[in-house]
Amino acid sequence: MVSKCANSWCLTTRHRHEGKLFRLDIDLGNMAGKDERKTEYIWLCTPCAQVMHPKVDVIGDTVTLRLTKN
Repeated sequence: MVSKCANSWCLTTRHRHEGKLFRLDIDLGNMAGKDERKTEYIWLCTPCAQVMHPKVDVIGDTVTLRLTKN
């Protein structure tokens, strides 16, 4: 369960009806002849969600989550 804002500079803990929950469907590519996908959830508090959104980069075997400004 997501319990803290995904912004590493933010110390806000999750409250039931505040902020924004993001579902990230990550395509890990074709491994051994089958498509591999992973689903992750992250939460941003209301102030962070107003100025940021998540972006996932997959390069080879490395998955990077970045928070970019709107």
